[in-house]
Amino acid sequence: MLRKTVTINDSLYDVLKSTNITKQYSSFSELVSNALELLIEKNKKEQYKKAMIEASQDKLYIQDMEDIINDFKYVDFEEK
Repeated sequence: MLRKTVTINDSLYDVLKSTNITKQYSSFSELVSNALELLIEKNKKEQYKKAMIEASQDKLYIQDMEDIINDFKYVDFEEK
């Protein structure tokens, strides 16, 4: 495990303490690690959303999606 020293604003720490957020974790390191994991997930979602917006404006991507929809449009009605 990597060890790093973290410095945070006093007012931010006061908010963490007053809202009992620090009590939800076994250590401050766990709190910071959890917060960083959430930040990474948020960033991934934002990047995915950005990529989907870009794809929605790409004529080749749209055509590919339309082709796939047409190829599989009857699958929902197949009986086993």
